[in-house]
Order: sequence, then structure tokens, then C-alpha cells
Amino acid sequence: MRHFNMLTDYDLKTFFKYSPVEFSRDSERETLGLALGAALYTPGSRPDFAAKILAGEYTEGAFAGLATLIVCLEDAVADSELPWAEKNVAAQLKKIKKVDFYQKNNDLALFLRIRNAEQLDRLIHIAGSALGVLTGIVFPKCLPGNLVEFFPALDRASEAAGRTLYALPILETKEILYSETREQTLNDIYDILRSEINRVLTVRVGATDFSSLYGLRRPVDRTIYEVHVIRDCLISILNRFNRADDGFVVSGPVYEYFSSANGGWMSSKPEKVLWEEVQMDVLNGFIGKTCIHPSQISIVNAGHIVSQENYEDALLILSESQKRNGVLQSPKRNKMNEVKPHLSWAKRIAAQAEVYGVLNENYQPIDVLNHIRANRFSNQLL
Repeated sequence: MRHFNMLTDYDLKTFFKYSPVEFSRDSERETLGLALGAALYTPGSRPDFAAKILAGEYTEGAFAGLATLIVCLEDAVADSELPWAEKNVAAQLKKIKKVDFYQKNNDLALFLRIRNAEQLDRLIHIAGSALGVLTGIVFPKCLPGNLVEFFPALDRASEAAGRTLYALPILETKEILYSETREQTLNDIYDILRSEINRVLTVRVGATDFSSLYGLRRPVDRTIYEVHVIRDCLISILNRFNRADDGFVVSGPVYEYFSSANGGWMSSKPEKVLWEEVQMDVLNGFIGKTCIHPSQISIVNAGHIVSQENYEDALLILSESQKRNGVLQSPKRNKMNEVKPHLSWAKRIAAQAEVYGVLNENYQPIDVLNHIRANRFSNQLL
């Protein structure tokens, strides 16, 4: 896998000083967690998701640039469909395993979102070693009580899969949102996840579930950061899980709007607001974002490209940290770099640059995005 693999070699040389590097589901945990980028959901009731994966349809055309696909057996599947959907997922995973997909194609990291530990045990029974085509399991509605059940079930799934499967816990319950229970709940969850840090790929957040607890739904023209009761909770999650010395990657919340067919493939309002929200995500420390439509993929991933200026500042700080502390003038001579307080930021930027690339001078992420859109949709964002 490599981000922006829809770009030609000429495009990469034009826009990037350093192109994104390749990664795979076998990359180091920290690298893979940063590299998941836009994560797209598909219902576990789809009878053709294996065929689409094997045909490369989830990584080409409208889906170009997708590195992370999550098959969902939770909210995306009606209760009445669940028994059939579980059998369908097992059958689809077996189809993928049968053709030895990852020996021939490494363009997609596949995950499964389950409802509970009992469901995962059922899937272990009916899917068996076919679980090995997965990169990890998404745990929904995580609380201390179910996390202590999820991880033993993950052990059993990993044994059946013949490889270590990662955990992707989602924080989205009232105990986390309500102020009177938030701190203790987050601390308890943190203690469990910290003890399993080597198996936690990303911590994810559920802004839609949070909003429903207050009967709220943001309109198309508002970012989640303008819904203050949700924003405050997201910041608390970042405060607990995004500390530089902990090693967690926290992924941004879904933006639930996309352009209707009546407005053309890409109309301006949803995409512009999503672009704004991605900038806010990255500014606040989120990496990656849940997506519900292929039109969101390139917008999310482009928002993580590192500017040459930031990269040069980061390299300077990292190199000088081996020699001395103190204040450094930035290469652009437009800001102050302090080795000690900026060191964690520099490490983060360097890691992000590896998987999303570094731009050439005078280019910004929006330029890459507009180029992708111009070639695919004949429609620029800004």
C-alpha cells in the first residue's frame, strides 16, 4: 500500500519532495496506525464484498486511494439480518483466503467491526483460519466491562487466524460523553488499553453516537467542532489518549454528509466542510478519519500531507536534539524552534511525513487534492 498511488510518477515528482513510502499490514504498529488514513465502512450483509476486493474495485476508480476497509456487523446491519450477515462474512473471508489475496495484492487493510465478544467467538467457529485475511477487529461502544471480554476474544481470534490481529476500540458511549462520568471512565479505559498497547492500532471515536445522546445532528455546513458538547468530549479523549509518550493513535470522527447524485459527483458544500474539519482534526491531534462515502477518501488523506516547511523544521529539531537544546531559527527564518518543547511535535511530523509524503516548496495539500479531483471529477475544491 502507498498513499496517493493514483498519481503518476510525474505527478509525484511535481508535488512531492519525498513521496509517501509503501506500508503493509505487517508494518510496525506505529507506522500502520498512522497510515490507515481514510477508513471506509461497508456492511457485512453485502454478498459481494469479497468479489469487489479481489477485483480491486475498492482501490480503483471512485475508491482510488483507499487503504482501509472496515466490514461492519454492528450498526450497518439490521438485527433481523444478523444471523445471515455473520454467515455471509465468514463465507466472504473464506473466498479471500482461498486465493491467497495478500500474497498477490497488498493494497488494502481489511478490518471487521463486531458487536460483542460473543459474536467474535461465533465467527471464530464458522470462519476459522479465514480470519487471517483481516488486519484487526474493531471493538464498538468500548467500556471497561466489555474491553476485558474483547481482548480474550481477540486472543482466540488471533489463534484461529494464525497471526496477531489488532484491536481498534471505539469510544462512543454515554459514560464517556456525560461530564460526571467521563474522567473516571476514560481513565479506566486508558488503563486497560495501555496494558494492551502493542495490540491497539488506533483509538477511534463515535461522534454520531455521541450526538444522538443529546438529540443533536449537525447540519451539512458545520464541523463537529462547532457542536460544543461533542467537541469538549473529543478534546477530553485526546487529552487522555494523545499524549506524546503513550504511543496511541487517535482517529477522527465521521463526517456524515456527501454530495447527492442530483448535484453531480462532487458539489462544493459537503466537501469544503469536510476539508475544513480534516484541518481541525489534524491541528488537534487526530490522525485518519472514518468515512462513509468514497468521495471523502482523497479529502481525508490529502489533509495529512506534510508541508516542506514543517518537515524542514522537524528535521532541524530532531538533528539538533542529539547535540544541544535551546532555541533555533527556522530554515524559513519566520519562526522560533525550541528543541525541548518542539521535539515531540517533530517526531510526529517525521512519522506522518513518511507515510503521507512531503510536499515540494510552494505546494500545499489542497494542490494535490485539486489535482486528484481535476483528473477524476473535473471539479476543484477551492
